Amino acid sequence: MNGSAPLTPENFVQLFAPFDLGGTRVALAVSGGPDSMAMAWGTKEALGPDKIRAFIVDHGLRTESGEEAAEVQKNLTALGIKADILRWKHEKIDSRLHVLAREARYALLLDACQKEKINSLMLAHHSDDQAETILMRLAKGSGPAGLAGMKDETLRGSIRILRPFLEASKAQLVATCKAHSVPFVLDPSNESDHYARGRLRRVEESLAQEGFTKERLLDLGHRAREAAEAITYYAKAFLQESAKPTYDGAIELDREALQKCPQATALKVFSLILQTLHKKDFPPKRAALLHLLSFLLDEDKRGASTLQGCLVQKRKDHLLFFREPSAVVDIKPITPNQSLIWEGRWHVHYDGDEKNLNVRALGFQTRVLLDQIAPDLRKKVPWGRVRAGLPALWRGEKLVAIPSFFCDFGGLFKSASDPRQN
Repeated sequence: MNGSAPLTPENFVQLFAPFDLGGTRVALAVSGGPDSMAMAWGTKEALGPDKIRAFIVDHGLRTESGEEAAEVQKNLTALGIKADILRWKHEKIDSRLHVLAREARYALLLDACQKEKINSLMLAHHSDDQAETILMRLAKGSGPAGLAGMKDETLRGSIRILRPFLEASKAQLVATCKAHSVPFVLDPSNESDHYARGRLRRVEESLAQEGFTKERLLDLGHRAREAAEAITYYAKAFLQESAKPTYDGAIELDREALQKCPQATALKVFSLILQTLHKKDFPPKRAALLHLLSFLLDEDKRGASTLQGCLVQKRKDHLLFFREPSAVVDIKPITPNQSLIWEGRWHVHYDGDEKNLNVRALGFQTRVLLDQIAPDLRKKVPWGRVRAGLPALWRGEKLVAIPSFFCDFGGLFKSASDPRQN
């Protein structure tokens, strides 16, 4: 669908088809530029105004940002689209501005989706953005997963992040706005040399003359995705054969099998395990994974290694991956007869009647106290460092009880039985 012709409502329907949006409400992240305004217009035409809600993030980084956000809201209202402004409140920022702004933007958007009970958030990234992403990752030395570029669908918590325009061009989205008199504003920071994308755009023509054309970059992305999918396939197959989840939320990995595993597959196995135990926006760096692999394969080294808030302990015939106790800091209030998700993977249920309780990590407790609170726990989970990361019920600094729980391994183990049945 790349080209320069404007998109029609029928084109939008075609672009949305893979995402099964029928009957669901969709949130739109709208900056006010031609990309997101074309998305807003086309989504309204394809799904109807009642099915969409636009969110505008005001980062508050420039004096005029508030007025600009209000103008975007006015433009969306004129299109018949309900729009809310989300404001980032922050102190003065001296470093990592781009990273912090991105994190804040996603946090505001996801929180707004949850409040509105919307489970799909649509972004307006297009094929030109994809080519730039691939080029930037190539410059940083990314592997196949990074060079594959942005995925058209990802999951953040319970919210689907959708990018339906990765096969459409920037020129098409601009032409769509012009063809249908959709107003848009231009953000001068997009061309600023302060950011990598702005610097790349200034040398785009020179790079193309050397062969780094948009088409070749996109083709590289497609081939990298094929390679990444193959590595993931074999890594998941390896996990099914040589790893198993445990009742206490850890994962055991066969040491002998790891020694025979190709390096690329082994690194992906580690990444999948660590992302399952402690989900983060980005997987561990390759250098860190290589260091972990070297440690685990070295027979002369003993003990444990840490990575991404997890510990990896060498045992006689297997490796044990589990959360590092000091890194488990999630605290959530819980009420009588309530079920909730804690730490992103524990399903916790409290069937008692005490109030003013919080779910947080058990920590290191004396045998006497544990046997009073949960007589069978030390037998079920004998190792203290693993046990310390389990969910527990607290009132202030007083340990009250161990709730009913089971760990969700995110579909990593197809044959894993529900530990609640153990």
